[in-house]
Amino acid sequence: MREETRREAVWQFLTYAFILLGAILTLVPLYWIFVASTLKESQFLSSTSPRLAPGDSFFANFQSLQARENVQFVGHVGEMTHYIDLGPFYIAYDFWNLWNMGAIESSIFVAGVYTLLSLLLCSMAGFAFAKYEFRFKKPIFYAILATLILPIQLLVIPLFLLMSQLGLTNNYWAIILPWAANPLGIFLMRQNMRSIPDALLESARMDGATEFQLFYKIALPTMKSSLAALSIILFLFQWNLFLFPLVILDQGKYTIPVAINQLVGAQRVYYDQIMVAATLSIIPIFVLFLFLQKQFVSGILAGSVKE
Repeated sequence: MREETRREAVWQFLTYAFILLGAILTLVPLYWIFVASTLKESQFLSSTSPRLAPGDSFFANFQSLQARENVQFVGHVGEMTHYIDLGPFYIAYDFWNLWNMGAIESSIFVAGVYTLLSLLLCSMAGFAFAKYEFRFKKPIFYAILATLILPIQLLVIPLFLLMSQLGLTNNYWAIILPWAANPLGIFLMRQNMRSIPDALLESARMDGATEFQLFYKIALPTMKSSLAALSIILFLFQWNLFLFPLVILDQGKYTIPVAINQLVGAQRVYYDQIMVAATLSIIPIFVLFLFLQKQFVSGILAGSVKE
């Protein structure tokens, strides 16, 4: 008994040591990015060893980043130019020009809209594949999964031509719609919704619930943790999307990855500005995880009826 307890203690120690090592390997690069964003470019490029103490040049680097003409990272107050003449005074009505979005606001808007739309479509498709029987169900599901192996480089030209024909070039919908029904999201929601007891759905049908009510009153509430986990995955996918936004969007509507790419010039790489931009791009992801961490770690079907 004592030998078994000692073995369990050793395994527990090794497990925690492995988790701690993984946390260090993950957090140290992020911390160094933050430190580098607070230093002058010459300070961390000329140093022979990584500097771990923050400096005082973050706002100077940020001002240099905002002063760039080819890309705007953080939005600024705009100017309304459309007015209604009422004689002694004017009323402006083009409120959408009151705030000019930068790359961060553009990424938050695109990733947020994409996440909400994709969660709806993926959960509906997952519910259909998990709880309904229809012709060619398995071949259609496997065909959807097969699209995961297609590299984005293969899809750029066909998607660009399609978006051009739809008149969506230089439009945020061009990078939202193509991946709205995310195959990975459909797979994850289908796997989780298979755990919903059929008896629970049948009893609701006997009580007069419609099929749509089964979806949004029974299926979705029991999938809160799964939806939270999937929302983080979908948000990160759209947040990090680079190649297609680079092709379809023009200057002024760049998202974060494309905007950071503009800091790599033909003759110089602006490392200090890149570090500031990278630091700012981490903040929304960190906030999202903090907001959803409770649902993320909670039980998938806690409180529901189980067979």
